[in-house]
Amino acid sequence: MKKYFYVLTLAFAVASAAATPLHGQTRARAGRAASPAAARAQATSAAAGLLASLPTSDAVMSVDVRRLLSDALPRAYNNNPAELARINSEIDKFKADTGLDARQMERLVVGVSYKQTPAGKTLVETVAIARGNFRNASFAPANRTAQEQKYAGKTIQVFSVDKQVKLVGLFNLRVTDLAVAMLDANTVAVGKLERVQAAIDAQAGRGRVAPEITALATRDANALIGAGGNIPASLTQNLDMGNISRSIAAVRQFYSTLGTTANGFNMLTALRTDSASAAQSLSSMIAGLKQLAPFALGQMPAARQRPLRNLVENTKVNTEGNEVLITLELAQVDVAALIDAF
Repeated sequence: MKKYFYVLTLAFAVASAAATPLHGQTRARAGRAASPAAARAQATSAAAGLLASLPTSDAVMSVDVRRLLSDALPRAYNNNPAELARINSEIDKFKADTGLDARQMERLVVGVSYKQTPAGKTLVETVAIARGNFRNASFAPANRTAQEQKYAGKTIQVFSVDKQVKLVGLFNLRVTDLAVAMLDANTVAVGKLERVQAAIDAQAGRGRVAPEITALATRDANALIGAGGNIPASLTQNLDMGNISRSIAAVRQFYSTLGTTANGFNMLTALRTDSASAAQSLSSMIAGLKQLAPFALGQMPAARQRPLRNLVENTKVNTEGNEVLITLELAQVDVAALIDAF
């Protein structure tokens, strides 16, 4: 029973971790506020433009960092100041380690590539590109010795770090050496050295991410976080879950958005399969797991049962052609309850 609940959670949580948008209101600048249509067009252009600067990637994510830090996180952690303080400490730690301050960022995009090893393992290699106010940034963190090297006319600094760091204090990134390079006065690339070098090449027009990948992550102009990409067969071919494995192996692409509403948060995750029949089969499987979830929840502590029941009950599963659409809306109080419970 625990296996079924794990797969159900995976369908919801992993997809949202890979990508997500929030539907919030855009703050008007001084003067007359832009029309909603103009604001959406501007947001889409900003996200698409920065995503297009990523190197070749299998999956991408775009984050409106300013809204995330100023609106979404304070709302989500409204009842948990200690956890919000922990997140802020992670942001401070990343600044101390690299000299980069997430609070100076406007938007962050992440490109992920999958690399197959001779032993059959899949390695995930990541690079992040951030745009913001970096004119006075100093990549000279305390107690860190940086190795400096030149590549295609750019300076790259490489820091030895722990095996896992919080990228800009928010996203887990496993590296032993973290590379940082200024692409221009307002744009910086961070990640594994080879991927930062690829980002420098992409800025010069060599080896950029495919437009169809970036389009998946910009389907919602109001997204706080948007993501999308391909799912290589190597990621799913070794699953051992019977019919569930075949349904999951049929997924070829995904896109996901996370957004805010007047009362809370919403999420859309789409799993694009190789056929309409495969989508229907996957949808039926997820719907079946959703029905089994209450039995697994009954084995959990009471404090965790209620928020998880709300999550499962508010999750809707539908199909459109060869896509499985998973939608979720949660009130702010339910999000706070989830955070408190876990």
